[in-house]
Amino acid sequence: MTRSPRRIATGLTALAVAVTGTAVFVEAPSQAAGGHALNGTFKLTPGSYSGGKAHGTWFRMIISGSAKKKAYLPNPDSKSKDKTYTLGRPGTDGGLATGRFQPSPSPAFGAKGNALASKIIKPQPFTAINFSVATLKVDPQSKKTVAVTSASVNGRKLTVRMPGYTAQWNGQSFNQGAPKPDGSGSVATGTYNAKTKHFVLTWTSKISGGPFNGYSGYWHLEGTFKAR
Repeated sequence: MTRSPRRIATGLTALAVAVTGTAVFVEAPSQAAGGHALNGTFKLTPGSYSGGKAHGTWFRMIISGSAKKKAYLPNPDSKSKDKTYTLGRPGTDGGLATGRFQPSPSPAFGAKGNALASKIIKPQPFTAINFSVATLKVDPQSKKTVAVTSASVNGRKLTVRMPGYTAQWNGQSFNQGAPKPDGSGSVATGTYNAKTKHFVLTWTSKISGGPFNGYSGYWHLEGTFKAR
């Protein structure tokens, strides 16, 4: 039978009294301290741009700048009025899933280098070539085997770990994990409303290799979480 943290604390206090004759107060650990896991799919709201602001699901590529002011690479194929935003549309799974990988098909690219992955988002044109994303068990760049995507919520704070998150474009794969397969970088964070299931999730991840080497991807996912 599992004993609650409070009963364990009470037992420890009683033991201390019996042994030393002095009451020792042991605080029971808070069950909310570590939050709880979210198992299911972060269903994505399609990206849009209005009122001078992007909404829903989108991606930007940071090319330079400080924390206060950054410069972004424009995507001439973007459907956004501001071409530095590439708007995303949910794929066949509806969005980002926890507890399982969402790999790209085999082959992962078409004859012209267009990415074919379509589970998380639908392929989108980026400088004349379709890009998309997948979560892969083995990172194509580092060759490391990574953990599956996981998420937890503590109050309204959402934390997602997805080291296998990979952008694919022009026959190349670029890890955009949060954190990276070697543990560097940060987890993805955001907000979650337990009542409405609405979430917003953001993270930045360095790009290594290819024509965008040294730049960083900035990701903004928004939508409604659906438990499994």
